[in-house]
Amino acid sequence: MKRPSSINNFPCKLSIVTVCYNEPNLRATCESIVNQIWQDFEWIVIDGGSNKKTIDVFDEYKHRMNYFVSEKDNGIYNAMNKGIAKSKGEYICFLNAGDNYIDNRVLQNVIKKGLDRDIIFGDECVVKKGKIKKIRYPNKIDFAYLYRESLPHQSSFIKRELFERYGNYDEQYKIVSDWKKWLDFLVLNKCSYKHINLVCSKFDNSGISSKNNELREKEHAQVLQEYFSNLQLQEIENKTAKKTKELSFREKIFSIKTTYDKKHKVITLIGLKIIIKRRIS
Repeated sequence: MKRPSSINNFPCKLSIVTVCYNEPNLRATCESIVNQIWQDFEWIVIDGGSNKKTIDVFDEYKHRMNYFVSEKDNGIYNAMNKGIAKSKGEYICFLNAGDNYIDNRVLQNVIKKGLDRDIIFGDECVVKKGKIKKIRYPNKIDFAYLYRESLPHQSSFIKRELFERYGNYDEQYKIVSDWKKWLDFLVLNKCSYKHINLVCSKFDNSGISSKNNELREKEHAQVLQEYFSNLQLQEIENKTAKKTKELSFREKIFSIKTTYDKKHKVITLIGLKIIIKRRIS
């Protein structure tokens, strides 16, 4: 594949950073990148010293990579920071090995919607035990939301200068440093952001952050204690619990949702679920 001329005359609009260590589904990640219709991006690959089988897969796609290294590192956030250091794009998207863009028009559609904030983020699909679930993120992100939730870095486009201004990922944490960085950007420093109604990526929910719940909870608590007082944390805990209870009650009374395949609508009325096949014109 021939690289667009703008890639050779930096800066480009976007840097895609892929971090990998012996990922069995690596080929799907690479295919989802090189087959994008919009190609005005650089591709930075940081491998943590993977086995020959993994490197052989990467070798098939090196013609499209702008930077590749395979060497021992100190974990995923150390590798992501290496990617930031090598990137030259105005924005960065971290599509790590095992994650995929949902189709080959994702970047084209994101550009059409506009990279016009500090952070732009879309939605994602999560694969768990062979089942796919669509996750739609809210338009408004505040501390109440980020207290327990996060944003998908594989569906997010972050201005590179934010890392220069507010620092890179905190490498002392093994699981929650990306969530901590969202707190840095969106809560503490009030960076501008925009949610776009677009499914951008498919995320494999079998990585380290999904398996090690105990460590994640421990690190989560450490970050909160680092940033906020006990009084602040108690206030937001109370607000979050109240909001969750109210939302759950409303959904049990009445809600209308569309299944992931968009073929059916699920109507909940006073606890009764009714499934209706949609008419597709």
